[in-house]
Amino acid sequence: MIKLEGIRARQGDFLLSAERVTLKEGDFVAVLGNNGSGKSTFLSVLAGLNKFEGKYLLEEREFQEIPTTERHGLISLLPQMTTLILTGRFIHTNGLSYTDADLEATERAMTELDIMHLRDRQFNELSGGEKQRVLLARTINKNTRVILLDEPLSGIDILHQHDSIRLLKELSRKKLVIVVIHDISLALREFERFLFFTGGDLSYEARSHEIQEDRLSEIFGVRINFLRHDKGIFVYTEGK
Repeated sequence: MIKLEGIRARQGDFLLSAERVTLKEGDFVAVLGNNGSGKSTFLSVLAGLNKFEGKYLLEEREFQEIPTTERHGLISLLPQMTTLILTGRFIHTNGLSYTDADLEATERAMTELDIMHLRDRQFNELSGGEKQRVLLARTINKNTRVILLDEPLSGIDILHQHDSIRLLKELSRKKLVIVVIHDISLALREFERFLFFTGGDLSYEARSHEIQEDRLSEIFGVRINFLRHDKGIFVYTEGK
C-alpha cells in the first residue's frame, strides 16, 4: 500500500531520512524514538503535509500525482493537536450536508470510544483524555484505508487506552494503521511491526519477534532489558 525509497524531508534545520520501507494493509505499526527523532515529521510526510524528496508510492501510484481531494479520502491523520467528530465524514459528503449514514457512523465511533455521554458538552469543557478520545473518534470516523495517529493515547486513562488499542487492532485487519507511541512495553505487547527513528533517521525496522534489546538500548540511549512472561514482554531500563 505504501512504499518509500530514499525519502528526505526538511523541517527547518531538521532532516528526516527513510531509505526504504514497505507498509501494507493489515499492518499495525508502532513508530518509536526519543523526542525530536523524526516520528511526527514522518507522519506529516505520509499525510502529504511535508514536502519531500525521494519515491513515495501509495497504492502503487506516485503520491505527488494523486489529487489532494483523493488523498484525503485515502489517508487520515490525528496530529498531536486538533476538533469535532462529525466533520471527519466531510470527505464522504456532497459538500453541503451530512446523510443518515454519516450520522450513524459518527454515533458508532462515539460508542466505540465511550464518548456518547459527552455529545452535548463543549470541546473546551472536556478533560485532556476526553478531548483525545474525541479527536481519535473523528479520525476513525473518516473511514480511510490509511490511519496515521500521533500519540493518540496521550492523557487517556488505562481503561480507555485498552479499549482504544483494541479498536485500532480491529481496524488494522482491513487498513494500514500507524501509531506514534512512547510506551515501549505497551507497544511490544500490542503491535506487530515497529519503526524506530534516531536523529531523523529511520534506523531500525523489525517485527515483534525480531526486536533486540541491544538495538533499543542504542536507539534510546539507556540500557533496555526485557522480562518475558506468558502474557508478553515487560520492559525496564537502567542508566547508561
